[in-house]
Parts: sequence; C-alpha cells; structure tokens
Amino acid sequence: MAGGDRGARLNDFEIGDVVLLHLPGEDGTVEAKLVRDIERTPTIVRARVRVAEGEDFLHEWALGGLVTVVRGP
Repeated sequence: MAGGDRGARLNDFEIGDVVLLHLPGEDGTVEAKLVRDIERTPTIVRARVRVAEGEDFLHEWALGGLVTVVRGP
C-alpha cells in the first residue's frame, strides 16, 4: 500500500504497513506495524501488530472502516 494514504481501506492492508491506532490507556494515537497474521472475514479484519515498544498484539477492525496508513512496506 502506498505510504501516506489517509483513510485506507482495510481490505488493502499488507504486512509491513504502519497504521495509526487508538489504544486503551494511551493519549491520542500510536503507530503500529502490521507484522503477521492478517485475517479477513466477512465482518472484520484481524492482524498482529507491533507498537514502538516492541510489544506484539492482535488488533481487530470492523470491515468497511477506514484506517490511516502512515507508510507502507
């Protein structure tokens, strides 16, 4: 996916994309890199992401939503 895209469609995610996320306990947004396990179902997109601190976790987005992509792989 081209870097700097705003409002990128979830179906276009690729491993290596860096997206902005709102995380519980964090002020504002954080950058998270899609590192593996992108799963697409009829209702959600689920991916393993890594935040700057190096912590990996599973994140889900409702299908049809838009996400800010900071840069691509």
